[in-house]
Amino acid sequence: MTILEILIVRVVCLLPLVVVFGCYSYMPIAPASASPGTEIRAHITGAASDRVGPLLGSLEMRELNGRVLENDNGQMVADIELGTQPNVAASTGVMHRQVPLTPADFTSIESRNLDATRTALLVGGILAGVGVGVAAALHSGGHSEEGRGPPEPPPIVRIPVRRWGISF
Repeated sequence: MTILEILIVRVVCLLPLVVVFGCYSYMPIAPASASPGTEIRAHITGAASDRVGPLLGSLEMRELNGRVLENDNGQMVADIELGTQPNVAASTGVMHRQVPLTPADFTSIESRNLDATRTALLVGGILAGVGVGVAAALHSGGHSEEGRGPPEPPPIVRIPVRRWGISF
């Protein structure tokens, strides 16, 4: 196994850690404390899922990811991202729906925050992997194996041509 193959195997094995060490963390909050503009992940009850499911185009929607648009002591309107529209040839962009929610609809609600430590670890790991790959490529020397390159061209034979000038 070459160094490059070993490096590729290690990177593929470490991909699940990237999911765990993502750049965002979720902190539990009270529904009344979610200010407008806050990105949230809300787990809702079955009754709330039955009520908002037709708005979102899914009958079983127990987790909502989106942004708070309005909040009046827990009575909130959230902008929920649905993804792109299926079976459409043209690129239409991401679809959103505004969903009204009450404090009784939530089993839990979390705010999404950028985690600087995880982001630094992720970027540092990526840079370290690139550095190891570059070092391995430079260490291998870049020499090709005998017989693997293009064949040498035949020698050029030059025939001298004399020019005779004729004047009138």
